[in-house]
Amino acid sequence: MIQKVIRLAQFQSPTKLDWIIYFAAFTLVQIPAIINFYYNDGDNNAYTLFAQSILNGQLELPVMDNYGDMAYYNGKYYLPYPPLPALILVPFVAFLGPDMVNTVAIATLMACISFYVLYKIFLKLNIKQEYFFWLFLGFFFGTGYWLAIFNSHHNYSFAHITSCLFQLLLINEILGKRRWWLIGLFIGCSFLTRQFTFLYVVFGLGYILYLHKQQKAIRLKDLVLFFAPIGFFVAAYLIYNYGRFGNFLDPGYNYIIYLGILQDRVEAYGVFNTRYFLYNLYCFFIKGFNIEFEGKSHLTIKDMDLWGTSLLSASPFLIISFKAALPRIIKVSSWLTVCLILFGQLFYHNNGWHQINTSRFSLDFLPLLIVMAALGVESIPKWLLKGMILYSVLLNVIGFLIHLLYQ
Repeated sequence: MIQKVIRLAQFQSPTKLDWIIYFAAFTLVQIPAIINFYYNDGDNNAYTLFAQSILNGQLELPVMDNYGDMAYYNGKYYLPYPPLPALILVPFVAFLGPDMVNTVAIATLMACISFYVLYKIFLKLNIKQEYFFWLFLGFFFGTGYWLAIFNSHHNYSFAHITSCLFQLLLINEILGKRRWWLIGLFIGCSFLTRQFTFLYVVFGLGYILYLHKQQKAIRLKDLVLFFAPIGFFVAAYLIYNYGRFGNFLDPGYNYIIYLGILQDRVEAYGVFNTRYFLYNLYCFFIKGFNIEFEGKSHLTIKDMDLWGTSLLSASPFLIISFKAALPRIIKVSSWLTVCLILFGQLFYHNNGWHQINTSRFSLDFLPLLIVMAALGVESIPKWLLKGMILYSVLLNVIGFLIHLLYQ
C-alpha cells in the first residue's frame, strides 16, 4: 500500500486507474467549494444567465438578483466581459437550466483537464518525475488558482479557470504536434475569455522564430493557419461589441455598474489610468500576507485583506522561473509575453479585488510561468523548493480559513 502511494505521488507511468484516483482526490478537495456555490448566490452567475440569453436568442441579460458589475446601456443590462465561458455553459444550461448549473463543479472538471495537460507538458519538457508532485501542488494549491476554483460561483474566477485551460492547451500543442491552426484557436479562445491573454501571440511568434533559426521548415501556410483563427475570434468579439453597444471597439466597461471604491476610482480616473500604476505595482510585487484587525485594542480579527497578496509573497517558489533553461529566443518571447500582459494590468482600475492571498490577474500568464518554473527546479536545493511550495499552500489555507470564519 505504501509503495502504491509512493508510486502515485511520483507519477511513475500512471495508468487510467491512477488518473481516476488523481481526479477523485483532486475533486474531493474541492467539495467544500462545490457546496459553497449554493450558499454564495451561485445561481446568479452572469455566465449561466447569459448562456440562457443565448439560448433565447438575446444579447441582454435576463432578470438577475444583483446587477452589480454588469453593464447598463439603453435600458438593458449586458455582460461586459468576453462571452466564451458562457458559450461553454450553454449545453449545461440547455440540459439542466441556469439554476441547476454548478459552475464550481464545471470549473473543477476543467481543472482536472488542466492537471492532465500540465502533466503532458512536463513529460514533453523532460522534467524529472520526482518534481511532478511538488509542481502540481504549487500550481493548483500554492497560487491564486485554488482561490479561482473556490470562487467560480463568480463569473470572474470561472473565466480565469477557463482561460488557464486554454493557455495550457496552447503551450502543450506548441511543444507537441505544433498544429498552428489549433494553437491559434486556443489563443483565440483564451482571448475571448480574458482579453489580455491575446498577447500569447508573442509567445507563439517567438517559437516560430526559434524554429526558423533552427532551420526547421515554417511555411507561409503555417503563419496563415496561426493567425486565421485568432483573427476570427477577434472579429467575433468586435461583432459582439457592436451587437450590444453599437460600436465595434466598445466592450462596455464604461457602462459597468461599479460598486464601492471601484466606483470612486472609475468616476475619478476612468477604467485605465496611470494613477493606478504605483498601487498595482505595489500590490503585485511587494504587498505581503495581511490579516485585518479591528476593535479598540486592534486585536480582533476582522477578515483577510481582500486587496490580495503580491505574487512574490504568496507564491515565492515561482521565482525559480528566472532560472528556466530555455533557448534564448523562446526565453525572451516567454518573458515578453508575461511582462506585456502584466504591464497592461498595472494601469487597470482594479488589481483583482476581491481576492485572498493572491494577485488574481496573474492567472492570465500563470500557466506560462509554472512551465518556466518547472524548467528551473533543478537550479535550487530540493528542500528549499519543497519548503517554498508548502509555505505557499499553508498561506492559502490560513487565508481561506480566516475569510470563511470572519467574513
